[in-house]
Amino acid sequence: MTETAKEPRFTSSLKWQSVNVTVQVVLQLGFIAALARLISPDAFGVMAIALVVVGFIEIFAQVGIGPALIQNSHVSDKHRQTAFIFSILLGVIFFCGTYAAAPAVADFYEKPELTKVLRWIALSFIISGASVVPRSMLIKEMRFKSLFACSAIAMVLGNLIIGLGLAMNGYEIWAYVCALLSQNSILGICYWFAFPGPVGLKMDKGALKEMVGYGGRSTIFNMINYAAGKVDTMIVAKFSTDWRLTGFYDRSSYLMGLPVTVLGKLGDSVLFSGMSMLQSNTERLKNTVLKASHAISTLVIPLTALLVLRAENFTVLILGDQYLKAVPIVSVLFLCVALRSFIKIGDASMRATDSLTIGSLIKLGFLGAVCYGVWDVMNSGGAEYDHFYLAAGAVVVATALQAVAVAMWIWLGLKVNVLRLVKSILPGLALCLPVLAADYALQNEIFEGVLLWSSGLLTELDQIVRISLHITISAIVALILVLALPKILDGGIPEMRQQLASKIPNSFISKRLSK
Repeated sequence: MTETAKEPRFTSSLKWQSVNVTVQVVLQLGFIAALARLISPDAFGVMAIALVVVGFIEIFAQVGIGPALIQNSHVSDKHRQTAFIFSILLGVIFFCGTYAAAPAVADFYEKPELTKVLRWIALSFIISGASVVPRSMLIKEMRFKSLFACSAIAMVLGNLIIGLGLAMNGYEIWAYVCALLSQNSILGICYWFAFPGPVGLKMDKGALKEMVGYGGRSTIFNMINYAAGKVDTMIVAKFSTDWRLTGFYDRSSYLMGLPVTVLGKLGDSVLFSGMSMLQSNTERLKNTVLKASHAISTLVIPLTALLVLRAENFTVLILGDQYLKAVPIVSVLFLCVALRSFIKIGDASMRATDSLTIGSLIKLGFLGAVCYGVWDVMNSGGAEYDHFYLAAGAVVVATALQAVAVAMWIWLGLKVNVLRLVKSILPGLALCLPVLAADYALQNEIFEGVLLWSSGLLTELDQIVRISLHITISAIVALILVLALPKILDGGIPEMRQQLASKIPNSFISKRLSK
């Protein structure tokens, strides 16, 4: 049986994937916030290197089989059966390879504990290999309601119950390891219940060749992309003599990456699968890119401003007081949020149109820029903590250069009108003004009493009050701005504003936004 491409269901898919991502973020934040208070920062430092190594190897362990199933418009049972067997075999091979190489990695970082940690986490290669097919097919068919159920069950059981239960009993880093493995195992089981598929021992050479062809290019793209996103952590860990500082930098990168990960889950699933269905319809594909740029920029650019201005509050709320020293690093890295969110749109379109060669070259340039910048900073003289701060700055510069390169590809490769592309991000820039105005207002004496009162609360509640107050003031100012100038939201796509207006129950606001 062969499955052909269907019409993308963007609205329904975005709704369920948004719910999925929101729940995942809330549960993950709760898990990390609790874990940061139960295990030491140096344990996070060790785990950071282990996860980077395993994550990098896992890209090869799957050889892009999952993306190949999603991108292919004609998937048959033989494709799925071949993909299942091949993924399992690769998982076993890479588990064995990592098991043997673990001592060498531990020697390189002069951390003997890395050997056992790496060997246990390497089991995830086999677990992930077994679930590649059902997960990919759920994404391909845009069944995000099922994906939501699977991820919610796995995170509650794996992270919150098993992981935190072990952490509360003093298992330190091993609580993190067990949480990871149990979550992945439960997730794989749920995927198979949601999308049972053909299982057998026979592989079809034609189907394998077809999938590995696209999958190989996808693997190179993902490999360079992953390396570029993690190489800064690996470099600072190599130069640092204090694993506590490495833990600070890793958690700073985690906080920066959290909102990007949220949007990445949308881009890697909804946008990628939807654009893959539209790959032969150039005009619709270009319009989808513009609408995605408009929607994401409108949300993420003001969010980036909020994150930078409230970096201390977010850091203390999520990680606790012991990570206060990481605040300057966090505030710098938060500048990457808007840039990387825009890059995600370009990544999805490159993968959907099989423009992976140019995509890999862009990622390679980004990797080179990060390596050069971070290595140069860490290898220079000065206080070690200053190195971490400057390394974060080097990452921001490299990310900005990558965003420019992606914009050039969208313009020259997809033939998207550059003026329309620029217009699509203007609403996001305009909505930064209310965020800045709210920050200025909070520094005024009028809020001094409220902030003084909140400082007497528990540390976490104090941070929530300050962040909530900033968001509330920003929202009020933004509403006034939008009602005064409705077209400020257009970004060259007025129909999106009109669609938003039609869903608002307040008749006055709805009518005003419809003009």
